[in-house]
Amino acid sequence: MAKTQTFVSPENWYSLEYPRTWEMEVVEGIPSFFDGISPYGGVLQLLAANLVGAVNQELLAHSPFLAGKDLGEKLSLFLAKQGVSDEAARFFIRDNTEMGVCEYRADGHFYLALMAERNKIFVLALYNCKGEPDNEEAKLVGEILQSLVLL
Repeated sequence: MAKTQTFVSPENWYSLEYPRTWEMEVVEGIPSFFDGISPYGGVLQLLAANLVGAVNQELLAHSPFLAGKDLGEKLSLFLAKQGVSDEAARFFIRDNTEMGVCEYRADGHFYLALMAERNKIFVLALYNCKGEPDNEEAKLVGEILQSLVLL
């Protein structure tokens, strides 16, 4: 991806590349990435957790899907909470990292959820926008997600 900047999570759990024209803000501990120029664009948010040992109860209360025994169950639980079937979910391995992805629509919004897990580090990348993303933004979000590396 040309003209990008690197974001590394504060815990050093993951990194990704995002366009220099985009902004990043941390909202309630969750990094959020968006095109600061376009008022109609979407937002990409990332939730990360270390699943070694018992997951803390506060995190589980906000993200109960983390109780899933594997990535497939976590994604199914997440989608069920959104009222979405997991039939469209796809799973793959990239760079020794298990990944699952699903697109869905709800309440007039487009969503793309990508989950990644390796060595008990878990990341949920969730993109959403009102309506449908324009082609340029969809391409950029795809490039950002392809750059996601669990460290």
